[in-house]
Amino acid sequence: MNKPSAKNDDDEYLKSLIAENEKWSELIYRQDAVGRRYLMAEQFRRSPKLHKEGLDFLREFDAERKRFLRDPESVARKGIAMIHQGLMLIETLIHEKRAQNVSVDKDRALRLAVSMLSSVATRVRNDYIRYAEDGLPWACVAIFTEAKLLAGAFSRLAIAWPEHFRQCAEESLTMPSLRARNPNFTCDAEAIISSIHLAEKHPAGNIHDNRSRIGALCHLFMAEIVDVLEYHRQWARQENRAESKWFNLPELKGNAKAWWKADLKKLVHREFDWMKKYPRHNPALWRELEKITDHGTLSARRVAFEKYCFNKLEQIAGRPVLPASAG
Repeated sequence: MNKPSAKNDDDEYLKSLIAENEKWSELIYRQDAVGRRYLMAEQFRRSPKLHKEGLDFLREFDAERKRFLRDPESVARKGIAMIHQGLMLIETLIHEKRAQNVSVDKDRALRLAVSMLSSVATRVRNDYIRYAEDGLPWACVAIFTEAKLLAGAFSRLAIAWPEHFRQCAEESLTMPSLRARNPNFTCDAEAIISSIHLAEKHPAGNIHDNRSRIGALCHLFMAEIVDVLEYHRQWARQENRAESKWFNLPELKGNAKAWWKADLKKLVHREFDWMKKYPRHNPALWRELEKITDHGTLSARRVAFEKYCFNKLEQIAGRPVLPASAG
């Protein structure tokens, strides 16, 4: 009987390490805070020697799980009461500060309250999206209902307060909008676009539905990534973070290859891997990749996706700016 070699043990350990790293990446990408706690608990349990923080975490984690299993309704009621109380405190603080005519820029308490309100909304939004991606019907209904209400509010308020929307709208590629079965229903889109200066400062502001659906989907995907990278580039320069990898990234105009090498290619591959694992993450784009490769191999789809994305990046970035000739 052959004994397992040390090399096999090392290989198995490496595989398990890679698998756990992939789990962490997935949970972080999906904004799954609860999933991260459960994975952390698993790792602590397998650890041969735990530090005090790990023991304290497991003790608290196990006590919570016992409460969930023993009396879930009591836990739910307690959670609801805590959320209600916390939100009431935040909303009351904002009410008092508004009565005092205090500016959010000059008052730390108000700034914290507004920031927390935004964080709560973000957390709930991410939960809805994650649950809907997993196919839970109630989450899909919640997304439809909330998105419709928010898009409707935006359509009204963008006309009422266009100056308050311009800062984010000018650098944004798209905006919320209500649509109907009749394509001629635009919900006053033209007037809103004009009043908030939509995409006036965006490098891909002239995006349109391309000749092919795959082109339009890749164009939108690349433009949204460009938004993220440009934000990091501007932040690094404004904060003078010379150590940041974004600090020396040139402006996008004419520099498609530099941006592609900096991080875009890696992000494109990550998006493909995510669609491969969860086709419902972006089903329209995944189906188009299947069509153009005639349901070919995953490798063929990856190559096609990379090709289309790079072509769209070149369209967004435009030609390099040539130096003016002396004379």
